[in-house]
Amino acid sequence: MITLSPRAEELRPQLKAILFDMDGVLLDITQSIRIANILAVPFYLRNRLGWPVGDDLITSEDIEKFKNAGGFNDDRDLTCAIVLHYIVRGHENPDASPETLSVLQPTLTRFAARIAQRGGGLKAAEEISLEHFTREDKFAIEIHYRKKEIAQAFLEIFAGEHSERLYGKPAVNYTGPGLINNDKVIVDTTLIPPGYALGIVSGRSWEEAQFGLELAGLTEAIPEAYRITQKDGFYKPDMRGLRLLLERMGGVPAIYIGDTLDDHKTVARLLAKIPGAPVLSALVMSGPMGAANLGLFKRSGADIIAQDVNEILRWIAGA
Repeated sequence: MITLSPRAEELRPQLKAILFDMDGVLLDITQSIRIANILAVPFYLRNRLGWPVGDDLITSEDIEKFKNAGGFNDDRDLTCAIVLHYIVRGHENPDASPETLSVLQPTLTRFAARIAQRGGGLKAAEEISLEHFTREDKFAIEIHYRKKEIAQAFLEIFAGEHSERLYGKPAVNYTGPGLINNDKVIVDTTLIPPGYALGIVSGRSWEEAQFGLELAGLTEAIPEAYRITQKDGFYKPDMRGLRLLLERMGGVPAIYIGDTLDDHKTVARLLAKIPGAPVLSALVMSGPMGAANLGLFKRSGADIIAQDVNEILRWIAGA
């Protein structure tokens, strides 16, 4: 199943570059990054704040609501936003259990919706969470809201024994195997048509992206200059990372393949800045929520919607 816009059909013969997101496109991260998202929140609440909370506090569906709110291309920010939600709810309801806090209003669903209304991202989450409190209340909340420690919990759960390679220091709080070991390759590299420049625009760090490219067998095919990561300082849907990559490629017609609304918004913002730029937006349903995102993607205005990256590669090749 592939859905194509007239613009996609028009630009296909002109394409010279294929640009990929990594997570959910080149790699299936359903049992890696997504599980790290789910586990990092109760891990911090339990191990740093002493809350009696199990690992089933939040779900993949909860995570997806924040992804769809926008501005959470960095999974550390997403983890911080959800932890802050629970700390605030706990401050307001000190006798409630963590499970009870999950159903009290505003719920995570409502919180994510309000973040989307504010434009998305951690800054919006923090403003919404703290703006109605007194200085004293804010201080009491911020004592427990330690962003560096929250981010570290996520990174250690994700990387595990690979922490020193990826982040320069071994894990100190989490002792289990890194969930990065659960990454699975989606892309069939034999389907990549010859003669196209290849690149990535990813929310991963440089080291994490290198790890993923090694797994996918693409380190030789994608030159270092064509890898846009956290190192470059741009987080989707900021279109400047995509623009930088296209400039490095000489502005050739390209397709960018992603799996979230922020991936499409990145292309849309580029086209708003540079009307008529020969860039296609493609969304695939191989992210953690799979086909559940079909309706959302159809409403987004993406040029192409497909089951996975391999379906798009076949289309590019004319197969």
